[in-house]
Amino acid sequence: MKTKKPSKVNGFFLNVNFRVLTLFCFLIYGLAILQDYLFSKFKSTGFYWSDTLLYNIYWLLFIPFIQYANYAYSKSKPKIAFNKVFYNIIFGLIFSGLHMFLFTSIFILLSNIIYPIPHRFPTILKNVVSNQSQITIITYLILPYIIEYLNRKKQQKKDNSTQKFITIKSGTRRVKIDTSTILFIQTDRPYTAVFFNDQKLLHDESLKKFEKLLDSQMFIRVHRSVIINKNHITELKSRKNGDYDGITTNGQTIRFSRHYRQNWETLLNHLALE
Repeated sequence: MKTKKPSKVNGFFLNVNFRVLTLFCFLIYGLAILQDYLFSKFKSTGFYWSDTLLYNIYWLLFIPFIQYANYAYSKSKPKIAFNKVFYNIIFGLIFSGLHMFLFTSIFILLSNIIYPIPHRFPTILKNVVSNQSQITIITYLILPYIIEYLNRKKQQKKDNSTQKFITIKSGTRRVKIDTSTILFIQTDRPYTAVFFNDQKLLHDESLKKFEKLLDSQMFIRVHRSVIINKNHITELKSRKNGDYDGITTNGQTIRFSRHYRQNWETLLNHLALE
């Protein structure tokens, strides 16, 4: 069966969702322009498209800067907690300063190209510091913590997806099970039954907990009370109502509900091609 590979982006786009960041920054860019337009209407002041389009490029610069900041932080973050806090503050201030200085430089460069009388560097820099410095500094100060949170979540997901063994508590026993030997897991109130190697163990964790713990590429929910190991399904038989019966490698039959069909649709197509 073909599995969809996660997209890889070279360089700086390793941990931050580039598409979401880009969409968000362009949304802010558009809203900032709208704000300038509405302000000019309410206050009866002049509105110049070239000025507002150029000035609000400031928000679009967050796209490359956040990506680069993410890369730089991931490569050089300290281990000691006190040093980490101090480093994050310095890190945030440096990137805030770079952001404002680079924007002003770009603005002046384009201003010299577009306008007969260009803007002056000190004037634009002062205006940027007065109006945008607060949100810029806050963004870069909290960015390291957001990066750490996202990386921690990513690592947890990776650890779960590569987990080879789980320990099942059954009564007074604790049994270590190779996840590849699990055929399916089924609700058996008030317990959850784990079927593996022609054995059945009752565990007091919920089916939802197993769903989070096990590799989602291998274990899929096919019924409100069943998770199956798709590698142990050899056949699917239609019930003529949208539901199917799945046959495991040891001959057991499992109900596949049409309400979870989006989870096992690819399995149905894969078995049809074999």
